[in-house]
Amino acid sequence: MENKNTIKDHIKWEAPEFEHFSKDKSWSFASGLIALAVLIWAVWTKNFLLAILICVGYFTFVAYAYKKPRKINFAVTPQGVQIDKTLYDYDNLRSFWIYYQPPQIKELSLRSRKKLMPYIKIPLGRQNPADIRAALIQYIPEKRHKESLVDDLSRAIRF
Repeated sequence: MENKNTIKDHIKWEAPEFEHFSKDKSWSFASGLIALAVLIWAVWTKNFLLAILICVGYFTFVAYAYKKPRKINFAVTPQGVQIDKTLYDYDNLRSFWIYYQPPQIKELSLRSRKKLMPYIKIPLGRQNPADIRAALIQYIPEKRHKESLVDDLSRAIRF
Protein backbone atom coordinates (compact mmCIF):
# COMPACT_ATOMS: atom_id res chain seq x y z
CA MET A 1 0.00 0.00 0.00
CA GLU A 2 1.39 3.41 -1.03
CA ASN A 3 1.84 6.14 1.58
CA LYS A 4 -0.02 9.30 0.53
CA ASN A 5 2.97 11.48 1.54
CA THR A 6 5.40 9.87 -0.92
CA ILE A 7 5.98 11.33 -4.35
CA LYS A 8 5.58 9.17 -7.41
CA ASP A 9 8.88 8.14 -9.03
CA HIS A 10 7.64 9.09 -12.48
CA ILE A 11 5.04 11.59 -13.59
CA LYS A 12 4.12 11.26 -17.25
CA TRP A 13 1.79 13.32 -19.39
CA GLU A 14 1.09 14.26 -22.97
CA ALA A 15 0.39 17.76 -24.21
CA PRO A 16 0.48 19.76 -27.46
CA GLU A 17 3.94 21.21 -28.10
CA PHE A 18 2.46 24.73 -28.01
CA GLU A 19 -0.90 26.43 -27.57
CA HIS A 20 -2.53 26.87 -30.95
CA PHE A 21 -4.76 29.88 -31.54
CA SER A 22 -7.02 29.85 -34.58
CA LYS A 23 -6.30 32.77 -36.90
CA ASP A 24 -9.02 34.56 -38.82
CA LYS A 25 -8.72 36.60 -42.01
CA SER A 26 -8.16 39.87 -40.13
CA TRP A 27 -5.07 38.39 -38.38
CA SER A 28 -3.60 37.37 -41.74
CA PHE A 29 -4.50 40.70 -43.30
CA ALA A 30 -2.93 42.73 -40.48
CA SER A 31 0.32 40.74 -40.45
CA GLY A 32 0.51 40.91 -44.26
CA LEU A 33 -0.08 44.66 -44.22
CA ILE A 34 2.73 45.19 -41.69
CA ALA A 35 5.13 43.02 -43.72
CA LEU A 36 4.18 44.84 -46.93
CA ALA A 37 4.78 48.25 -45.34
CA VAL A 38 8.24 47.23 -44.11
CA LEU A 39 9.01 45.63 -47.51
CA ILE A 40 8.06 48.85 -49.34
CA TRP A 41 10.25 50.86 -46.97
CA ALA A 42 13.19 48.45 -47.53
CA VAL A 43 12.86 48.73 -51.33
CA TRP A 44 12.43 52.53 -51.15
CA THR A 45 15.67 52.81 -49.15
CA LYS A 46 17.35 50.39 -51.60
CA ASN A 47 18.03 47.90 -48.83
CA PHE A 48 17.44 44.78 -50.93
CA LEU A 49 18.96 42.37 -48.43
CA LEU A 50 16.41 43.56 -45.85
CA ALA A 51 13.65 43.17 -48.46
CA ILE A 52 14.66 39.55 -49.03
CA LEU A 53 14.81 38.92 -45.28
CA ILE A 54 11.34 40.47 -44.84
CA CYS A 55 9.90 38.13 -47.49
CA VAL A 56 11.54 35.01 -46.08
CA GLY A 57 10.69 36.02 -42.52
CA TYR A 58 7.05 36.74 -43.34
CA PHE A 59 6.49 33.40 -45.08
CA THR A 60 8.19 31.57 -42.20
CA PHE A 61 6.05 33.51 -39.73
CA VAL A 62 2.83 32.62 -41.55
CA ALA A 63 3.80 28.96 -41.97
CA TYR A 64 4.51 28.66 -38.25
CA ALA A 65 1.35 30.59 -37.30
CA TYR A 66 -0.89 28.08 -39.07
CA LYS A 67 1.08 24.99 -38.03
CA LYS A 68 -0.89 22.54 -35.91
CA PRO A 69 0.89 21.38 -32.75
CA ARG A 70 1.90 17.75 -32.41
CA LYS A 71 1.43 15.79 -29.19
CA ILE A 72 4.60 15.49 -27.11
CA ASN A 73 5.31 13.07 -24.25
CA PHE A 74 6.74 14.58 -21.08
CA ALA A 75 7.96 13.00 -17.85
CA VAL A 76 9.50 13.99 -14.54
CA THR A 77 11.74 11.15 -13.37
CA PRO A 78 14.41 10.69 -10.68
CA GLN A 79 17.03 11.18 -13.44
CA GLY A 80 15.64 14.40 -14.90
CA VAL A 81 12.90 15.92 -17.02
CA GLN A 82 12.19 14.12 -20.27
CA ILE A 83 10.73 15.70 -23.40
CA ASP A 84 10.02 12.95 -25.91
CA LYS A 85 13.40 11.18 -26.16
CA THR A 86 15.53 14.02 -24.75
CA LEU A 87 16.43 13.87 -21.06
CA TYR A 88 17.44 17.07 -19.25
CA ASP A 89 19.21 15.77 -16.16
CA TYR A 90 18.98 17.73 -12.95
CA ASP A 91 22.73 18.50 -12.91
CA ASN A 92 22.17 20.67 -16.01
CA LEU A 93 19.16 22.52 -14.56
CA ARG A 94 19.40 25.49 -12.20
CA SER A 95 15.78 25.87 -11.11
CA PHE A 96 12.12 25.55 -12.06
CA TRP A 97 9.00 27.67 -11.91
CA ILE A 98 5.39 26.85 -12.74
CA TYR A 99 3.33 29.52 -14.46
CA TYR A 100 -0.27 28.79 -13.58
CA GLN A 101 -3.02 31.20 -14.60
CA PRO A 102 -5.78 28.94 -15.93
CA PRO A 103 -7.22 28.53 -18.43
CA GLN A 104 -4.66 30.35 -20.59
CA ILE A 105 -1.27 29.82 -18.91
CA LYS A 106 -0.27 26.44 -17.51
CA GLU A 107 3.40 25.66 -18.11
CA LEU A 108 6.59 24.53 -16.47
CA SER A 109 9.71 26.65 -16.93
CA LEU A 110 13.11 25.05 -16.41
CA ARG A 111 16.22 27.21 -16.17
CA SER A 112 19.11 25.44 -17.83
CA ARG A 113 22.81 25.91 -17.15
CA LYS A 114 23.36 26.27 -20.91
CA LYS A 115 23.92 29.80 -22.21
CA LEU A 116 22.33 29.25 -25.64
CA MET A 117 19.12 27.76 -24.27
CA PRO A 118 18.64 29.28 -20.81
CA TYR A 119 14.93 28.45 -20.43
CA ILE A 120 12.94 25.38 -21.42
CA LYS A 121 9.16 25.87 -21.46
CA ILE A 122 6.96 22.79 -21.09
CA PRO A 123 3.16 22.86 -21.41
CA LEU A 124 1.43 21.03 -18.57
CA GLY A 125 -1.71 20.11 -20.47
CA ARG A 126 -4.09 18.44 -18.02
CA GLN A 127 -1.35 17.50 -15.56
CA ASN A 128 -1.76 18.73 -11.98
CA PRO A 129 0.85 21.48 -11.34
CA ALA A 130 1.01 20.59 -7.63
CA ASP A 131 2.17 17.06 -8.48
CA ILE A 132 4.88 18.42 -10.80
CA ARG A 133 6.04 20.89 -8.14
CA ALA A 134 6.15 18.21 -5.43
CA ALA A 135 8.28 15.97 -7.65
CA LEU A 136 10.69 18.64 -8.92
CA ILE A 137 11.33 20.32 -5.57
CA GLN A 138 13.10 17.14 -4.45
CA TYR A 139 15.78 17.63 -7.13
CA ILE A 140 16.12 21.33 -8.07
CA PRO A 141 15.20 24.62 -6.38
CA GLU A 142 11.99 26.45 -7.11
CA LYS A 143 12.80 30.01 -8.16
CA ARG A 144 10.59 32.58 -9.86
CA HIS A 145 11.44 33.01 -13.54
CA LYS A 146 10.58 36.18 -15.40
CA GLU A 147 8.48 35.87 -18.52
CA SER A 148 10.23 37.15 -21.60
CA LEU A 149 9.00 39.94 -23.82
CA VAL A 150 8.58 37.36 -26.60
CA ASP A 151 6.26 35.25 -24.40
CA ASP A 152 4.13 38.28 -23.52
CA LEU A 153 4.03 39.50 -27.12
CA SER A 154 3.14 36.11 -28.59
CA ARG A 155 0.22 35.76 -26.15
CA ALA A 156 -0.95 39.30 -26.92
CA ILE A 157 -1.10 38.69 -30.68
CA ARG A 158 -2.34 35.12 -30.13
CA PHE A 159 0.56 33.59 -32.01
